[in-house]
Amino acid sequence: MTEPALLTRSSVRHPTWRDRFAPVVAAWRPLVAVAAVWLVVLVAAGLLLTGPLADSGIVGTDLAIERWLAEHRSSALDALAEAGTWFSETFVVPVVLLVAIAVAWRKSTNVAAPVFLALAVAGEKLMYFIASVVVGRDRPPVPTVGTTYATSSFPSGHVASAITLYGGIALVVTAHRSHAARRIALAVVGLIAATVALCRMYSGFHYLSDCVAGALTGAIWLTVTYRVVWVPGWIGATRRSGRVRQPLPEVRDGHSEAVGVRSGGGGPDGAGGGAGLGNGGRSHTTGQRAYW
Repeated sequence: MTEPALLTRSSVRHPTWRDRFAPVVAAWRPLVAVAAVWLVVLVAAGLLLTGPLADSGIVGTDLAIERWLAEHRSSALDALAEAGTWFSETFVVPVVLLVAIAVAWRKSTNVAAPVFLALAVAGEKLMYFIASVVVGRDRPPVPTVGTTYATSSFPSGHVASAITLYGGIALVVTAHRSHAARRIALAVVGLIAATVALCRMYSGFHYLSDCVAGALTGAIWLTVTYRVVWVPGWIGATRRSGRVRQPLPEVRDGHSEAVGVRSGGGGPDGAGGGAGLGNGGRSHTTGQRAYW
């Protein structure tokens, strides 16, 4: 009986640019459809807040929160608010994103990892920009702490970026970790986004409804790009080589299992060959560590 072939660095050809973008090319329709639908919903919500609902309880609550926060400022809280905003500052996001893309390009065995990170942030930024220009909601009528580069309040691009940037990084980093590790990482991302939202509201740049809209934009877009770009990326790394498939990371009860496809038998995609399961990335047949 032929032993299963392990996925080693020598057995996996380095992915090309075409391999990297293949999941996006295959899924551009759902990506465009979701972006278009959510953008319509987002703009409609913003126009309602600045138009028919301008005197509603939602806007009244927004104003009350901003005035309360402005009345309870202090020099120490001002410093903390400015520091908390740094997570998603205009010049911080692209720097962190470029570093994450470079690391993912070299280290991640998911061929779509760099493109997934770039698309998650860029798509969110595009929707934010269009919505902010169309809606044009004014900033809260309170003195601000610090400066900002944009003049529109709705939605909060800082909150949306916190979710797509750090959420995307968390998903890439915990790709081969347990479900518990992933939940913890995403909880940290939620804490970062909440911190950014509170700091932006405290500083007088956003209403609560702006931050909610930004959080929804980031969460929805990150989920969609994860489903249609990141997940399909797992089968792209070695499927092109003909015989060896990229393993899908199945995490059960905190243990990772890698699938090695037999080198003998079956068709050009390895069909018909047997599979050996390895617990925690080790093969039961050889005890060697598989390449993820």
